[in-house]
Amino acid sequence: MITNELENSEKQSKTEQQDPLAFFARVYELYEKAEAASGTAVERFYCIGGLKIRLRFAGVALIPYMTPALSHLATEPFSDPALTVCLWDSTSTNTVMPPPPWQRNHHHPKRGEIHGYNTDRIHTSFQWGAFALSMLDSDRNLGIYWVETTEQIPYWETGSPLRTIFNVWMNKRGIQLVHAGAVGLPSGGVLLVGKGGSGKSTTALTCLNSELFYASDDYSLIACEPTPTVFSIYNTGKKNADDVNRLPFLAAAISNRDRLSEEKALYFINQHFPEKILTNFPIRAVLVPRITGKTDTSLTATSAVAALTSLAPSTMIQLPGAGKEACQIMMQVLKQVPSYYLELGTDLNQIPQVIFNLITKQ
Repeated sequence: MITNELENSEKQSKTEQQDPLAFFARVYELYEKAEAASGTAVERFYCIGGLKIRLRFAGVALIPYMTPALSHLATEPFSDPALTVCLWDSTSTNTVMPPPPWQRNHHHPKRGEIHGYNTDRIHTSFQWGAFALSMLDSDRNLGIYWVETTEQIPYWETGSPLRTIFNVWMNKRGIQLVHAGAVGLPSGGVLLVGKGGSGKSTTALTCLNSELFYASDDYSLIACEPTPTVFSIYNTGKKNADDVNRLPFLAAAISNRDRLSEEKALYFINQHFPEKILTNFPIRAVLVPRITGKTDTSLTATSAVAALTSLAPSTMIQLPGAGKEACQIMMQVLKQVPSYYLELGTDLNQIPQVIFNLITKQ
């Protein structure tokens, strides 16, 4: 098994390099065995970024972990998916993953790409923390997601599942997964960019208690053609546990209240505010939240370069497969819309009103 055998593989002086395509085929054979062992495949269908995506599960064990964050994008079944992702775990299917054919130092230290197992066609990465193997065959539009056991899946993986596979596959279609929130109206809205702790989540979640609609607080899909557009991908929101009392209207929506001593509060917005979710809207502006400590919230114009500096680094470091093409999509979007610092005040009621005024006066 990858998680348990990795240490042993590191002790080997040499590791036999496998062809990336052959390794993908080997893992896919294991998925098929897992599906047979589970007795049935369970399928779920989604429209994500305007594209038809099918998730095919070997059994039901992973469904509660992988599907709630995508529930707002669920569709009726279709027969012509643009992408199929096969998901399985070893424990519930009793299908063992063999030791990995690479050593631990063959991983990208932050993003998890495995050196020697990535080509124009095949993407392979291993995500520490979630202990998840993600693979994509771009020619076959076929992804594979594996974990040893559901017990190792952290809450944040449940809040934004399959990021790696979606990011690599969407990028080839001119759609980029970015570390950004988004709120607005059907006629247009704003992209919220910045590193963790900058105020993105507070801004996005506060807007649920206003006239504005919600697309995301942490990850969004963006496209620059034909016009800058944001697509919702995950209906979740996260908030530091010591800060949840600032948003009392969300108290009943906390999904992990019994684990707040160890985890951020995780909200599944579609379960409590389905009428407040927008699946896509035009991007009218990019906002970079800054916590000021003052009472009032205001806007300060800034440059596309400043906005890119707030968006690109955290996107690139978090998402395996993000490269030159990802930067080009982000730059193209930012060049077409104005950017502002959102100077966050302590009166949270002012935040959505400032955003509303901006997008309705343009």
